Amino acid sequence: MLKKAEAQQAELEWVSIEALVPEKHLLRKVEAAVDFSFIRERVTDLYCADNGRPALAPVVLFKLLLLGYLYGVRSERQLMREVEVNVAYRWFLGLKLRDKVPDASTLSQNRRRRFTESTIYQEIFDQIVELAVNQGLASGSVLYTDSTHLKANANKNKFDVAEVKVKASAYLAGLDAAIEEDRAAHGKKPLKASTPESESRQIKVSRTDPDSGYMVRDGKPKGFFYLDHRTVDGRHAIITDTHVTPANVHDSVPYLGRLDRQRERFNFNIRAVGVDAGYAAAAITQGLEERSIYGVIGYRTPTHREGYFYKREYRYEQKLDVYICPNGQLLSYRTTNREGYRQYHSDPSQCRNCPVRQKCTQSSNATRW
Repeated sequence: MLKKAEAQQAELEWVSIEALVPEKHLLRKVEAAVDFSFIRERVTDLYCADNGRPALAPVVLFKLLLLGYLYGVRSERQLMREVEVNVAYRWFLGLKLRDKVPDASTLSQNRRRRFTESTIYQEIFDQIVELAVNQGLASGSVLYTDSTHLKANANKNKFDVAEVKVKASAYLAGLDAAIEEDRAAHGKKPLKASTPESESRQIKVSRTDPDSGYMVRDGKPKGFFYLDHRTVDGRHAIITDTHVTPANVHDSVPYLGRLDRQRERFNFNIRAVGVDAGYAAAAITQGLEERSIYGVIGYRTPTHREGYFYKREYRYEQKLDVYICPNGQLLSYRTTNREGYRQYHSDPSQCRNCPVRQKCTQSSNATRW
């Protein structure tokens, strides 16, 4: 028998907010793994102790930011609307069912103004990483890094052109030393200095957001962006480092420095790292080798001309330090270039009459390199 529905929303019920949150809810797991009480101690000096209006509790503030990240709520107004009706959110924030939810502007102004002159965001991030390590959720043994472009709130057509000085990075100086050492080991003279210690280049500077950078990458949108360089631990994908740069900074530039920071800050014993092909630079491989870190770098398919031998068909003989071509001829070491790559050249007297030369090279001096 179908009964008539009766409105029951106005009835009073004796309930506990604790009982309304499922036992396996994600926020229960977060609350069990992370003790957020340390936040209050770290920010006490940023609040007035005996004057002004009651402040939004700092623990609630940072938990709100975490909720927005965990559930992909980018709008602070939308986040506040979600908190109003979501029992699990209220439980996580320590709010009762009838407690008033903070205003979105209060959250926004606290986030933007109160901590701008401090390093509190980095300190809290580091503390949570340490808690994750202590809980066995991260070890720092294997790390993966990549960058994600974040669109700046700036018109790509409104910019000024500025000339800036670019200084060589410290790891590039280390690469130069390694190149000269390799050249000396092969009896080669040092390379002549091609550029001064610092050089200038022209860049586009946004009139709206001058801190952003103009990005021009294959397969990516053009315009003003930022890059979020993010590292995760291989055990449970816990984020161990995040670093933001303008989008015109190459991925490889901050990479080694951020690895060193994690080793020093968290005492990580990094055994291996994984990165995509954008990090395939001699300076990066040199830096990883110096740190005794095994690097797995994404493969970038080499260019291939139809009708020619593939590069993989040239076999390297380590004992002789030569390459052997498909016809059995030797390509001997010639030099180490400025990028840190060794170059091997064939003997033109052998290549000139080679029956498969047309599949190898068509250079005027009959040399393959």
